[in-house]
Amino acid sequence: MKPIIIEYSSNEYPERLRKIQNPPSRLYALGNIKLLDEIGIAVVGSRTNTQYGEKMCKRFVKKLIEYNINIISGLAYGIDSIAHKKCLENFGKTIAVLPSGLENICRLTNKEIFNEILQNKGLIISEYENNVSADSKKFLERNRIVAGLGLGTLVVEAGYRSGTSVTARFTVENGNSLFCIPSSLENIKGKTTNLLIQQGAKLVISAEDIITELSRTNPNIRFIKMENKSAKNFLNVEPELQKVFQIINNEPKDINQIARRTRIPVSEANYKIMMLQLDNKIIELPGQRYIRNEGED
Repeated sequence: MKPIIIEYSSNEYPERLRKIQNPPSRLYALGNIKLLDEIGIAVVGSRTNTQYGEKMCKRFVKKLIEYNINIISGLAYGIDSIAHKKCLENFGKTIAVLPSGLENICRLTNKEIFNEILQNKGLIISEYENNVSADSKKFLERNRIVAGLGLGTLVVEAGYRSGTSVTARFTVENGNSLFCIPSSLENIKGKTTNLLIQQGAKLVISAEDIITELSRTNPNIRFIKMENKSAKNFLNVEPELQKVFQIINNEPKDINQIARRTRIPVSEANYKIMMLQLDNKIIELPGQRYIRNEGED
């Protein structure tokens, strides 16, 4: 599979990455690049997690994807891999960011889940050319992209001097929400997590805590629990309208954004939007912006 190259000047380049410090000049991508424009949250943590960390990661990821939130992580072993895998098991959508080229996967990257992500319409990206090798600097550089793609970052479990603290710093610098699951004071793997809470990160004990905070900081986005209704709505849409319907999610988009993302003329996009409205699949907001009708029976 040949990677897609997304230049900074391209319409496909994610808007959230444009806002970070030192955004990558281009991205190399395998898979579903439409995920770059959807709502996501970074889930990160230790490569040598405890059973507690695994349990909490699975619990939070399972609940987050019920709100149509994509899971973003770094495809390393440990918490990263657990987050990606749990997301796929529950039919969620996930983005993996590599610290190397897409054809030079390092030993710290989970190759098995790499393939699973591509088989399940996920996305794998890197800022490096295909044959570039990973090194310690690139791992840290990768973290700024992980933090930049999401509305916030969830730190599940992280020990002292963990690379996760770098992702947390990037998250705060981007002005995004930083969430941490508290750990026992006796858990060495949770030392950084507790320290981040002490320094101002939001302590969370449920995925609903994250949704509440994201709703407060992003009032233009509706977070609605799907409960299988979204899947039903999508299957009921006429095939020729699916292209437009896939672009419209729970983040409002105007007609120009929709036309640009689908690469169809504005006049045709307008017609398809009208048909989706008549079928009660989408809702028009003030300013001629559109979101999915997640509440349809």
